[in-house]
Formats: sequence, structure tokens, C-alpha cells
Amino acid sequence: MKKSLVIAIICFSLLNIAKIYSEYHEKSLLSSSANPEWQELYWNEIYEQFKGVMTDKKIDRLMSIYKPLEQQTADKTASTETNNPNTFTGNLYNDHLFFKWNFVDPMEYSYMYKQYANDVVKNAKENVSFFESLGNDYEYKKNKIILNRFQGRSIDSFSYTEMFQYYIHYDFSAFLVILICLYALMSVFVTEKETEMNVLLLTTKAGGHKTIFAKLFSASVFVIAVSFWFGIIDFIAFASFFGSLEALFSPIYAIENFANTALDINLGEYALLSLVVKTIGFLIVSYLFLFTSLFFKNALLPFIINLFFMFGFIYFQEAYMGSEQIIFKVINPFSLVVHRDLFGGTEFVNLFGFPILSYTAAIFFGGIWGGPFLLSIFIFQRKNTIYRIGVKKRVDMVV
Repeated sequence: MKKSLVIAIICFSLLNIAKIYSEYHEKSLLSSSANPEWQELYWNEIYEQFKGVMTDKKIDRLMSIYKPLEQQTADKTASTETNNPNTFTGNLYNDHLFFKWNFVDPMEYSYMYKQYANDVVKNAKENVSFFESLGNDYEYKKNKIILNRFQGRSIDSFSYTEMFQYYIHYDFSAFLVILICLYALMSVFVTEKETEMNVLLLTTKAGGHKTIFAKLFSASVFVIAVSFWFGIIDFIAFASFFGSLEALFSPIYAIENFANTALDINLGEYALLSLVVKTIGFLIVSYLFLFTSLFFKNALLPFIINLFFMFGFIYFQEAYMGSEQIIFKVINPFSLVVHRDLFGGTEFVNLFGFPILSYTAAIFFGGIWGGPFLLSIFIFQRKNTIYRIGVKKRVDMVV
């Protein structure tokens, strides 16, 4: 924890908070700068009437407000007066958009999701019977998983989900963590060569594998700590600026982009799962950084090379995001760092005839990446142990 590193972490933390603040003001429907009258109206008057379990009474009440607004603004001939006392916000068009975007559209999605899930289950059942009759074991198992995952799904309650919508899609902090890890880890092995400490280590009892293990252990602890630090900042900052954790216990598919997710957990659980998976991704990428640095005597060149590696991973991920080439998504270790595409749908990878969910496959392939990186570090540093033994013998002979 060098002084420069501590300063970098503090500065990046403040930059991250500032970025989240700008996200809130630029994108939130209830931002105090974009729609100050909406924010007060939403939280102080309207939301309390419609939050919680959706009932026919609540829906009828909402429609009794929204339908007249929709009719009055349909032909674009309504008054554009901005201080109309018979409106909620002072303007009919503003009223219409306020109720449509904040209540009607999200409540309609929640209300209709049960039917959507039932349709998925129905199709899955038909596919199970069809592929069973054909003897197609892979497709049979795949549709069986879909059937089990979507069975009984529904969204019974309405809650404010905007905070989680933007929290889930926020990636800027991941880039900051990558930069911090790059800066911190490049000196783990390189410093010994720069100061010729590697020669002295050959004569110590703690040299060789013990030193390598200590370095890897401390580097891993550092990466985990930094990942969790920025993960906690992200969550607290979003909750503070958006001013709500109302949807904490809502199902993950309450977010419209996750309608097809294979996960059946709530948003609070997903926030924790997301942080853990992201941390695994950071660890794997960090082991690549450490492995690359073994071949250099100064930190600058491996820093630049690893930066290009990261740009390559990011480009590779962007190229196949949303693609049906699932295998090209899951073999990219960076997919664990930015993993919306893995968790947002129900996609499978065929591994030896078994349908494996894409996020499970991505973690599996992440292990395939991380394991060899760790093993290679030990192999390429093994010469320390060999040299140490040779030095010890020569020292004994001299004595």
C-alpha cells in the first residue's frame, strides 16, 4: 500500500462517486435537475398509492387518472399551458408522460410477466415432449431446465426499480479497478529484478515457492479488497443518489432487461452475486497481469502490454455481446467482469452433450484461464528455488 497507490484509490473512489452522481442526473426520470416537480410528486403523493401488491383496485385507480390524460393528449391539440391548476405537474402532456413512464408502463410489464412466463413454460413443455420423441437428449435436457426455471414466475408487487436498473448496467467502476490492479500488481515480481533483490532471495530460507505463494496470496487479497471496496461504493452511492432501496426484495426479472434470465433470486441477492462474480473476473485478469510481468525487468512495458490485453478482451466481448455464438462469450474472462449478457438471458453451452447455463460455463472457463496462469507463475519462478539450492551448496563449499 504505497502512498501513490492509496492516493490513486482515493481519487478513483471520488471519481466513481462523481460518475454515479452524473448518471443519476442525466438518466433518472426523478432527477432533481431534470424533473424536480416529478420527484416531489412521485415520492410525496403518488407512489404511496400504488406501491406494494398490485390489486384490481389500484389498477382501476391508476387507469382512472391515466386514461383521460391519454385521450386529451392523443391528437396533440391539448393546451400547452404550464400552470394549469387542474393538472398534477401544471401541464397535461407532462402529466401524461409522468404516469406513463413511472407507473403505467412498469406496472403493465409486471402484471403481464406472469402470462409471459406461462407462455415460456408452455413452449418448453411442448419442446420437452417433442425432443423426447426424437431421442434428442441435449435439447430435451435444455428445455427441461427452462421449464423448471420459469415455472410459477410472477411479479405480484410494484416497486421503484429505477435505481437497480442503472446500478446493474453500471461498468465504469470495473474499469477503475482494472487500472488500480494494473498499477499495483506490476511491481509484485518486477521490483525484485529492478533492485536485484531476486539474487538475495535465492540465499534465504523463505525464497522460492514460499515467496511466490506469499506474493500471490497478498496480491489476491488486495484484488478482492479493491473489488469489494468499489462494489460497496457503487451500491451505497446509487442508493443514496436515487434515494430508494424499494426494490431490494423484488425478483431480478422485475428489471425488464432480465425478463429472460435463468436466475430466480431477488435484486438484493443479485447485487451480492454480481459482486462475487465480478471479483472472480478481476482475480483471473490479475493473474494474467502477474504472469506477463514475470518476463520483464521494469514495470512500464508489462503495464502497456496488459493494457492492450484488456482492450482486446473488451473488444472481443463487445463483438459477441447479444450474439448467438455463446461459446465466444463464455471463453472471454472479461465476461465475468461485465456479466449482464450472461445473467440477462437463458443461454446454454454444449459441454460434452450436457446443456450448461452460460454463466456457469463462463465461471468454468474462468477457472481454466486462472488455473494455468497460477501454475505458470510457479513454473517460471521455479528457477529461484533451483538457483537457491545451487547457491547454498556453493556457500557450504566455501565455508
